[in-house]
Amino acid sequence: MKKKWLPIALGSFITAGSLFTPFSSAFAASPSFDDIGDHWAESQIRSLASQGVINGIDSNTFAPDKPLTKGEFAAMLAKAMKSDLKTSASPGEARKYFSDVDSSDYYASDLVRLKKANIIDDHGAFHGEGKISRQEMAHYLVNGYNYLYRDDLSSLVSTNHIPFKDAGQISSGYKDDVVIADKINLIGGKNDGSFAPRASLTRGEAAAVIYRFIQLVPYEDIGLRASTDLPDKFAAYYKEGKLYITFTYDLKSAGYNGQIIVITRSGKQLKINVDQVKLDNSSSSSGFEQMRTIAVKESGVSQVLLVMNGKETARFNVK
Repeated sequence: MKKKWLPIALGSFITAGSLFTPFSSAFAASPSFDDIGDHWAESQIRSLASQGVINGIDSNTFAPDKPLTKGEFAAMLAKAMKSDLKTSASPGEARKYFSDVDSSDYYASDLVRLKKANIIDDHGAFHGEGKISRQEMAHYLVNGYNYLYRDDLSSLVSTNHIPFKDAGQISSGYKDDVVIADKINLIGGKNDGSFAPRASLTRGEAAAVIYRFIQLVPYEDIGLRASTDLPDKFAAYYKEGKLYITFTYDLKSAGYNGQIIVITRSGKQLKINVDQVKLDNSSSSSGFEQMRTIAVKESGVSQVLLVMNGKETARFNVK
């Protein structure tokens, strides 16, 4: 039985003026930012701010287009993973791993925890006050996904099919990460179809990717079976505090290397995205149905949507 986990919320102390906010009820009220009214990430920023996840550079300013540092992103990622990040650390351990990180750096403990989990896999100097690039962001997010889900998707992607027009500018060591992060809907491109891999990640962009990150729902894979005649192809019910969901989808008999399954929440709905991965040119007119059952710890769900390769194929209620 394969367990897959992803975080639900963020919190804890970060220095003043950063993207993050102390975990306190005093920060629960949504701040009034004067500079995001026409920004594309306004809704994500306001949502995270209302949850006490992020903070402005002052009480009225968020500065969505200001670049984010590597130290700030490391702290954000560690806080996002919460107790699912099983490693522990003290600030004094920082110099064991990074030559330029002091115990007084606000992100020192979080960085060491991520390093021990191999999520931050830098060596030598970390350059925590330097700007983080968009391709570095994708790399760290995918490392976090791999750690929490115990599921390396690198065999299910091909760098021959990078969906951005500036794919040639992505460093070779980050190409798989960009493709995977795109596949699981953690990142998006620019309006012109580029990814801008070497550009600095902004505070607004950071809010957007963290918002997507915490929408992912952890699930436990109960099992699957294939048959030409499957009963109860779609079902969802609660049992002992878990929501069990059975869903069925079509599989071609040739040319498909596997499925990437991503579950996201939206109000009282859960959406199951199944992406069949095809890495070669083989084809087949025959196929079969596959039934899969999963379990999630998600309360208050009334409806489940199944989306197959970008197209909704089923919608059913929770009994």
